[in-house]
Amino acid sequence: MTLSDTLRPSRVPDDSDEAVVDLSSETLREEMARAFRPVIRGFLIPAAGYYGLLTIFHLFLQDSEHFYKLGTLSLVTCVVGLYLHQKWLARDGGYRRLEITNLVMNLLMYLNITAALLIDFVPEKLVYFVLAIPLFATSGISVRVIVASCMLSFASLFWFANRAGPEIFFQYTVIGLGGTFAALCMGLLMRGAILKAVRARLVADLLRARAEFQADIDSLTGLPNRRHFFSTLEAMVSAAPESGSPVFVGIIDLDGFKPVNDLHGHAIGDALLVEVGQRIRTVCPPAYVVARLGGDEFALAIAKTLTRDTLNSIGRDICDRLRQPFVISGIGISISASVGFAHYPTNGETVRQIYERADHALSCAKRAGRGGVVIFSRRHEAEMNDFGRIDQTLRSSDLCKELAVLFQPQYDLMRQKIVGFEALARWNSETLGNVSPALFIAAAERSGLIEHMTGILLKKALAAAVTWPDDIRLSFNLSAVDLVSPRSIANIVRIIHESGFTPERLIFEITETSMMTDFERARGSLGILDAMGCQIALDDFGSGYSSFAYIHRFPLHRIKMDRCFVTGLKEDEAVGRNIIRAIADLSANLGVACLAEGVETEAELRAVQAAGIRYVQGYYYGRPMAADDVTDRLAAQDDTPPQEEAAS
Repeated sequence: MTLSDTLRPSRVPDDSDEAVVDLSSETLREEMARAFRPVIRGFLIPAAGYYGLLTIFHLFLQDSEHFYKLGTLSLVTCVVGLYLHQKWLARDGGYRRLEITNLVMNLLMYLNITAALLIDFVPEKLVYFVLAIPLFATSGISVRVIVASCMLSFASLFWFANRAGPEIFFQYTVIGLGGTFAALCMGLLMRGAILKAVRARLVADLLRARAEFQADIDSLTGLPNRRHFFSTLEAMVSAAPESGSPVFVGIIDLDGFKPVNDLHGHAIGDALLVEVGQRIRTVCPPAYVVARLGGDEFALAIAKTLTRDTLNSIGRDICDRLRQPFVISGIGISISASVGFAHYPTNGETVRQIYERADHALSCAKRAGRGGVVIFSRRHEAEMNDFGRIDQTLRSSDLCKELAVLFQPQYDLMRQKIVGFEALARWNSETLGNVSPALFIAAAERSGLIEHMTGILLKKALAAAVTWPDDIRLSFNLSAVDLVSPRSIANIVRIIHESGFTPERLIFEITETSMMTDFERARGSLGILDAMGCQIALDDFGSGYSSFAYIHRFPLHRIKMDRCFVTGLKEDEAVGRNIIRAIADLSANLGVACLAEGVETEAELRAVQAAGIRYVQGYYYGRPMAADDVTDRLAAQDDTPPQEEAAS
């Protein structure tokens, strides 16, 4: 049984339910018993008291023979009434037991009346039957008890009245009929009112159960939701010191889900999320808590001792299972997933700390390459602290003064000359010194400062590039935040117009991740830049989730092959060459240029040339350089062989 099964009530009514509970159902019977139990117990005490007093009256008013019969019967009725109240119903007040109580007490009262009339018949005593009938009707828990008791009393009244002659018979028959009818109506109306109240309470309980269920369960996937996941995680962490069991938290994020929504619609996307939840659930043992936190993010909580290898294996199993193709409504869909894990108490003492570290591990998994598993470590803790310091320093620094741009050459193998430079951001902080671009750009994206930083860097890059020859292009990187921000795109357009730099010489480099963040907004932003005359290059192609289904929908002019394919030639040259050739062929078929990044050796250059790739970038043709050095390099490139440039 899964956690969601334990949360689910046995039957949660729909809003359209009119008959939520069957009148013959066991639940309704038990609830009726609970409602009638105080009524019947309240009836037993005065009944026992009355027959206790009647016993005393018989002692003083009856002769010994009549007292023996009538007094004994009334005393038995008193004792039985007290026993039923104190013992019988105190242990169990179930429906059957209440029915038996009704019948026993009604029968004893009936016998008392019948005995009194048989021993000393007086027509006036027939009124006892008339009085008993409403008592039986109002105290009865079930229709059969009410009808049986009332009909027995009325039949006995009818029989005794017949013995007293026509006048008495007629008089008490009319009284009995009226009394019986009134009593039955009163009893059934009262029982109906109680039944209605019980039904309303049951419906309210079931609706509350459904509300509680929905409050803890994701309505789409049926998995526990964010609220329930964190409450469960709190309980696990609280219990960990006593149980001695550690707690592992995993965050699972889908790679390539956004394009599925954009290309096929939200209905397909929702169906995919349901399938994803089921696959994760089937991979994980029942004891693991699997939840959907929202969007395409899922989470895992494990209160169990696991080795690092076992945790890695769990993450890989999840990634491998989600990497298998999905078929939704006849549409084949391929996605992947990245997983980040953190551990209590090693990585933190609170749920918030553990979650933040699992989230950081997930970010590292995505940066390292989609479809991977990362377990939070001391190195990541130091990195998080660096992020914190970097974030605070970014907010308080004069970025216009401290940010700088370096330029790395992009070489045309056919023309044997530099045709452009990629602008690379550098930050020399007065507080922290030189900070790695991978760290400060990621920190800027998280803090929301990236748009401001993009504007500063673009202005500086264009100010340098405007002095270059007209045939030299500038490549500039846009972040995912810039690409989906209308404000940032409008600022970029303004900066280009004010710079005087020809838009046709400007190439904006974007990553696959940035395109998948928000497909429609990204396409709209690129459309604006394309309409200005700017070109678009897909950076780090092949390092992540490369979907040919959406690449052709962007205004794409160049593909930059990720450097991992070039460096991979050292491990398996034959396979590496085939991959490079395949990417080159793909670019040719799409009608876009292809640039190979990371070319550092002559062997790598020959492999790239053999694949038919025209443009290259890497240390072989030059390291990133300052703006002043670009002018000298361009002036000297015709006189300096490529080998000497690389050596320099």
